Amino acid sequence: MSTYTVPDQDTGADVELDVFIDERDPERWKWRAISIIVVLTFLAIWELLPRLGLVSTIILPPVTDVWAGLTELVMQDTFPRHLRVTLVEMLVGFLIGTLIGFAIGVALGVWESVKKSVYPLVVAFQSLPKIVLAPLLITWFGYGIESKIAMAVVIAFFPVLINTMVGLETVPDEARQLMRSLKASRGQVFRKLSLPHAAPFIMAGIKTGLTFAVIGAIVGEFVGSSEGLGYLLHAYGFQLRIDKVFAVIVVLSLIGAILYFAIDWLERRMIYWRTDSSLV
Repeated sequence: MSTYTVPDQDTGADVELDVFIDERDPERWKWRAISIIVVLTFLAIWELLPRLGLVSTIILPPVTDVWAGLTELVMQDTFPRHLRVTLVEMLVGFLIGTLIGFAIGVALGVWESVKKSVYPLVVAFQSLPKIVLAPLLITWFGYGIESKIAMAVVIAFFPVLINTMVGLETVPDEARQLMRSLKASRGQVFRKLSLPHAAPFIMAGIKTGLTFAVIGAIVGEFVGSSEGLGYLLHAYGFQLRIDKVFAVIVVLSLIGAILYFAIDWLERRMIYWRTDSSLV
């Protein structure tokens, strides 16, 4: 809040006005600069540790070697094919898992009888280590991308499910009663009250499900595959090309970050009524 003196248009006398100045942008740039400094410091330490012989290059190759490995990886003729396979597995598994999680979450959040009968089974399924399902999925769907998509689905659906259910259950009772007093039908209550209220929860689950879909696709490729970024990770690890392993990890991190921030941008545009400070 800053005070400025301006002349009054009618009397000509000076008038003091309190003006609110949004200082969030300078703060935001300050923290971005700090983040950049932290990242550069981390990379410098990473580069120095193996160069000074404090860490074996087999365990931690220098950043410059990782960059060289990344350049070599991207320039390979087969890289686009491996990248395309992993992206298809990841995105298709994410979309299917999101739809399944949303549908089941709505059913559990809206109908109490469904929740009592189905929710224990969902929790029991989620408690299973998903890696134990990989041999079954390969047996059912084969060694193609279908089994990797299935693995991405079974890992990605639960965050969407649980966030959808919780979001629908946290609708205030007073708001429900108000909608009923206005003669709103159950469908109208869901569309105009429950779903908008649960939207931030659902989007949070979708963003979590996206990161899980990446894990599912890579785990599926680890277990049995002849193409994909997970296959490259396994192959380079077996060859002790740790610089190439880190290069593939960098690619996966970039993919996950780009998709995550794309969904975050979409959330900011779609859920415009949210006033959470984290979205400002």
